[in-house]
Amino acid sequence: MAIATQPTLSNSLSTLGLTAKTLFFSLNFDFTPPKTEKKKKNRFKQNQGAIDIDIACVLYDKQCTIVDMVWFKQLRDSAESVRHQGDSLNGKDRGEQALYHAPLDQEQIRLYLKDIPAQVTSIGLLANSYYEQPFRRVHAGEIHLSDDEGNRAFDINLKQLPGDCHTLWVASLHREVGDWHLILQNLPLPAKDLEKAAQEVAHELARALPVPLSVAT
Repeated sequence: MAIATQPTLSNSLSTLGLTAKTLFFSLNFDFTPPKTEKKKKNRFKQNQGAIDIDIACVLYDKQCTIVDMVWFKQLRDSAESVRHQGDSLNGKDRGEQALYHAPLDQEQIRLYLKDIPAQVTSIGLLANSYYEQPFRRVHAGEIHLSDDEGNRAFDINLKQLPGDCHTLWVASLHREVGDWHLILQNLPLPAKDLEKAAQEVAHELARALPVPLSVAT
């Protein structure tokens, strides 16, 4: 079910004014932790105190097969064309310069478009709440896509997402001749983690492929 938080966006990057060769898929959020929160050695899913939002870029070929995935478990793809700048566990562990109202993004993935392998035809941009709390639990937050000149393609307000949304297919990029085409999906997914979400997006991309015409014999 698509989210009606803003109009559907589908256009080429050049038409949207993103003419630079580097894109920034970024997350910012402000979360006030509960008064009592015990520290644990392991990150248990049962931890309902903290909120940890992660973003990922998934690279697909023309058969909608996953070629590579960049996320907190793998910070770069094999070609180093997509680079995660590091996992932020709570939105505040990057220091005072990485808080919600600061100019720096708390979590960011950089896409160097000219270096993306030729076999990659689509890129899925995903977000997931690690402990499965809804995104709306944050005090404030947004996900956005921009270029290295500061031009933004979209902003998604986490507070405006459905109350039960904890995994989101944010957008997808599709390779075209001489450009990339951006589609703002804004689609909640049932997946509980990013790996499952990547598979769900692969399935949806495959469904959207044109059906080949049968050849008469």
